[in-house]
Amino acid sequence: MTAERTTNERRVFLDLRPLRDSAQFRRIFIARTISLLGIGMLTVSVPIQTYNLSGSTFLVGLVAALEGVATIGGMLAGGVLADRYDRRNLILFSRTMAGLTFAGLGINAILPSPSVAAIVVLAVVNGAFGSISVAALLSVIPSLIPSDQMIGVGALNALTVRTGAVLSPLLAGLIIATWSVSWNYWITTIGTVITILILSGLPSLPAPTHEPKETADGDAAPVGETGLQFLRRDRLVGGVIAVGVIAMLGGGLIALIPAFVDERFAGDSRTTGMLYAAGAVGAVIASFTSGWLSYLRKPGAVLLTALTLGFVIQGAVGFTITVVLAVPLLIAFGAATTIQEVLRYNLIQTNTPAPLLGRVNSLWAAQEVAGLAVGALLAGVVGSFMAASSAVIVYSAILLVIALGGAALLSSLRTYSPPNSPVIR
Repeated sequence: MTAERTTNERRVFLDLRPLRDSAQFRRIFIARTISLLGIGMLTVSVPIQTYNLSGSTFLVGLVAALEGVATIGGMLAGGVLADRYDRRNLILFSRTMAGLTFAGLGINAILPSPSVAAIVVLAVVNGAFGSISVAALLSVIPSLIPSDQMIGVGALNALTVRTGAVLSPLLAGLIIATWSVSWNYWITTIGTVITILILSGLPSLPAPTHEPKETADGDAAPVGETGLQFLRRDRLVGGVIAVGVIAMLGGGLIALIPAFVDERFAGDSRTTGMLYAAGAVGAVIASFTSGWLSYLRKPGAVLLTALTLGFVIQGAVGFTITVVLAVPLLIAFGAATTIQEVLRYNLIQTNTPAPLLGRVNSLWAAQEVAGLAVGALLAGVVGSFMAASSAVIVYSAILLVIALGGAALLSSLRTYSPPNSPVIR
């Protein structure tokens, strides 16, 4: 009876077997969680300090843009390096460099006259080197965790990212208000040292040799194939990345929320906070109830359904005139987004040849990072021509059309069935 109950729970709730069964994955998970909190604190500390020192919102935006570009570049470079060199050494090197930049920011913050130029340089260096470890860590996990547990890994990743996105800015703001911005930098420095100590316990993780491997399309992966060549040839994983691009374009709803609240809810800041938090609540709910995703016979079809349904829900928000309707819709939107994220992660990890995992994962991670900026830009353009509520509807409708077109064209993804998918009895 106990075993049957455990199986039934696994079909519904978050699969915790990766944490329970793999000591190495536990190390990575704990270190990554600490790192995410530190990165989240940095995203608050750097803008606040830059503005306090310069009084320039333009400079604040410039620093954020430069750091974002460096982060994406670091991820892409990290993917190439992770497929060529020992991934443990790469992870430890990049985390050490990130720790040094945190310490540099802390030293600069306690100087009588902190340097804005130093903040810019250190933030950009941190974005570049700190993100190298992201691709390396992602490429390591499939060698540590069985493929049937990848849904659980994806859900755990989504849960920590969403939770960190909510908690770390709150924590950073509290620390700055109570003490000073330098405390944030020193806390993240200490956290980075802890992550290095944790990750140093990993065994040597050399890059896999380039051996032919049969892909989901039934073809053997050519020796020495590049990541882009693989994506062009493999219609399944290439389709997953294409869906990621569409999802990335849809990441800008948050840019319209303040104007939407101003139009529909008299600019109530409490309502703005609730609407922002609603998506995170939906993400947490979807992560905790992700067990059923492991039993899908057509995960690609569900991914495409979640993509299109998410844009339908997002568009419906534009029609709401009460918070009671808007909040549940945004919770549902957050859940649909997280379901997509978990499924994309699983399909990439289980269908990409090991020698290419670093590069393909780096593209996936870069999409996640760039999504907010690209989507916000698109939403902002639409919002500049019409009222916020209309912009939400039009923006969502454009993306819905794109998503439906993608669903029609990506037949390999739509019809894909895992070769050894679990069967519910």
